[in-house]
Amino acid sequence: MNKINLSFVISNLGPGGAERQFVELIKNIDKSKFTVSLCLYAANKGLFFSDLENDANVKIEKNLLNKKIKPLKILEALFYLRRYFLNNEFDIVLTTLFMNGLFVRLAAPSKYKDRIISTIRNALVIYKKRHLFLERILLKNSFVVVNTRRAEKEFQSIVPKKYKNRISSIYNGFDLSRFYSTKNRDGNKLIIGNVGRQTCQKNQIQLIKVSSTLKNINFQLQIVGSSGDQSKLLNESIIRNILDQKVKIIDNVTNIEEYYRNFDIFILSSHHEGCPNVLFEAMLSKCFCIVSRSANTDDFVTDGENGLVYNGTDEDLENKLRYAIQIKHTEAFDTIRENGFKYAKENFSMDKMVKSYEKLFIDILNKYHDYNNNSREK
Repeated sequence: MNKINLSFVISNLGPGGAERQFVELIKNIDKSKFTVSLCLYAANKGLFFSDLENDANVKIEKNLLNKKIKPLKILEALFYLRRYFLNNEFDIVLTTLFMNGLFVRLAAPSKYKDRIISTIRNALVIYKKRHLFLERILLKNSFVVVNTRRAEKEFQSIVPKKYKNRISSIYNGFDLSRFYSTKNRDGNKLIIGNVGRQTCQKNQIQLIKVSSTLKNINFQLQIVGSSGDQSKLLNESIIRNILDQKVKIIDNVTNIEEYYRNFDIFILSSHHEGCPNVLFEAMLSKCFCIVSRSANTDDFVTDGENGLVYNGTDEDLENKLRYAIQIKHTEAFDTIRENGFKYAKENFSMDKMVKSYEKLFIDILNKYHDYNNNSREK
């Protein structure tokens, strides 16, 4: 049996969660069944995930855009992608995030009809109406994979019935060996953690507000993530509330697993999420997890069973956090933490995600060949 020829296409590989999942799929897919190419059509000079460059089983093609004016850069990217697709013969093309999905499907010649998959990594609530309009148009010649069942149902509800089967959901997958550790946490030091870009969506300002009510407790809050539209506000709030000894903002890091291993309690405070990588990474690292109701997309956390869920208000977060601190050295704390670990291990394994994508690739290609064979017979 010939190998299936895959092309993974993305503008560039930054440190985001969507890019990380993209890379993990490339690294873990079965190379005995699939040949893998990676196209970076608007690359920076270096790769954040530099280990990919040393993988002999992945053919990487990078394109540096030369134009300075945005409309010209867009045209340059589209023409490059057009040539890339015309000069190669791929069985399946996979891309991720809206703009990549748009560019790939606009640039791809007709020979790739029904063989392009675009993944949506964010909650649909944050998609602009014009973006969803374009997705509905482009869907007729491609497939979309979302990473929560809620997003799958929401997306299916806004497309014509005949295209509903072009939308499916596959949960993100994680490498257990990367995050799990038998290392004992420092029992005398309480570390509360949050991981995510410093943006309004991530709502880290709420963590600082709640921290200001816990000054009588010996703890440190660590917010780990790259700068964003809330960076200035977060730093000003720390100074205003005299929390510089209690709250630390740590810029984006490559060894994030080391931070998870030190967190006693992990808080996901986001206003909305798709399939939140950081939540499952924290669970696999055996953190005690507290999540806002609006970020608990597919009811990943059952309150009191494998974590705690708060209603989104400062007051409820404070109550849940005080409760977690109160039970920290009890069996109840350990049981909830262990249940979170088991839940993430059973539902979000790397193997499960990779096998789901491999099956999707094969199914799409088989349907494509069946359709073409039937058309020729007619």
